[in-house]
Amino acid sequence: MYIFTNAMKNLLRNKGRNILIGLVTLAIIVSAVVTLTINNASSRIIDDAKLDIASRVDISVDLFTHGRDGRETITIEQYVSFADSPYLRHTIFNVEMQAWFDNFYAIGDFTFGTTPPPDPSMVHSPVGRLVGTSEPENIAGFGDYRHLVEGRLFSALNEAIITEQLADHNGLTIGDVIYLESAFQAGKRFELEIVGIFSHEEDPLTEWQSVIWEMMGFSLPMMISNNEVIASFDTIMAAGWETADGLSPQFEFYLSNPNYLARFEQEVRAKGLPDVFDVTINQAALDRVIGPLSSMQNAATTFTIVILVLGAIVLVLVSYLAIRERKYEIGVLRAMGMERGKISIGIFAEAVMITALCLVIGLGMGGLAAQGVADRLLAGEVESAIEEAQASGEGGRVLMAGGEVQTDDPAAGYRPISDIQVAVGADVIVQIIIIALALAAVSSLIGIIRITQYEPLKILRDRN
Repeated sequence: MYIFTNAMKNLLRNKGRNILIGLVTLAIIVSAVVTLTINNASSRIIDDAKLDIASRVDISVDLFTHGRDGRETITIEQYVSFADSPYLRHTIFNVEMQAWFDNFYAIGDFTFGTTPPPDPSMVHSPVGRLVGTSEPENIAGFGDYRHLVEGRLFSALNEAIITEQLADHNGLTIGDVIYLESAFQAGKRFELEIVGIFSHEEDPLTEWQSVIWEMMGFSLPMMISNNEVIASFDTIMAAGWETADGLSPQFEFYLSNPNYLARFEQEVRAKGLPDVFDVTINQAALDRVIGPLSSMQNAATTFTIVILVLGAIVLVLVSYLAIRERKYEIGVLRAMGMERGKISIGIFAEAVMITALCLVIGLGMGGLAAQGVADRLLAGEVESAIEEAQASGEGGRVLMAGGEVQTDDPAAGYRPISDIQVAVGADVIVQIIIIALALAAVSSLIGIIRITQYEPLKILRDRN
């Protein structure tokens, strides 16, 4: 008990020296709190972004690279087999069929009418699309440019939802039954009950095209997005498909861990995926989303390391000089019979007391400063990323996916993360406590080693 009581008295006896040590320690702790808080918050957001973006696998062909060889297709059966993988946490099945409408008109259909040819074995020119998905709640565009205005989403076979414009064009309501046929495979006929009607904001350019087509006397209703009927994936598959003619499958594979990409690719290659198909994650989108955040995190990590190293060096020097001033005091204690271990404990206790006080103050100051520092750093990184993107330009790729040629910008629609919420959490507190104890140990250890090398008589003699 005497050791700790004496340690507290020593802190008061040497105010100037201990205030200097305390200020250095406080500066290190505040800087560490700010940078660790930013670093940990960034890591969580980056991990979430990777799970959301980097876990989605794209299977496509870059036609610029493979040319005509890239026109190979993948059957729906192969897609389904790919989905049966231990490396996937989730798969969304999407398919699109070009369709002929039997008992209702397509918007912009000015020439064909609604009466089908008398021969049911004939195929017809497509006037719209029948879209199938395994997850109605994740239909593309819902909550953005599509909104359910009446009824509900489909939940069973042979249920469908149609656009508000298509319903108004034909006077269709909830409960009505519509008939559609595949435009490319005869005999594929669907009888669907309307259970929901949704709004779909049409592109104004497409609306003008519709008017022009009518004036010129020809029809391209397939180009009008409101000629769309959406049902379940199982509804379309229930018709039975020997080939995928007229179907455009677009499966979304989500890895249980982004690091499983190589394993998943090896598995689908073994299941027959042609070599011309690339198995990739959307790295361009991931880089765009987390690029500024990663740069900020790297800067924070570097700053943390520099602060800790330089701070530890300064603390060692200050503590070493302080210990040299106390050689006589330690020599007297040793001459009185106090053991080296107890003297060392006393010196360490002084360092711990100073560090503990700085820790309490530093956590508060760092917590208050962290959000402002994070906002400033991230804003600068986002601005730099935008300027770099504008300077370099953004191009797309020509891809072959699901039997369709697509011009795709892999990062289209993805924006950099420009907002981050940081707070001092339990993880930061634990890390700071460990850092504080390490600082206390470093600041006292060098001095302890140095001062305990001398015998008491030598210390007293040097003092004289």
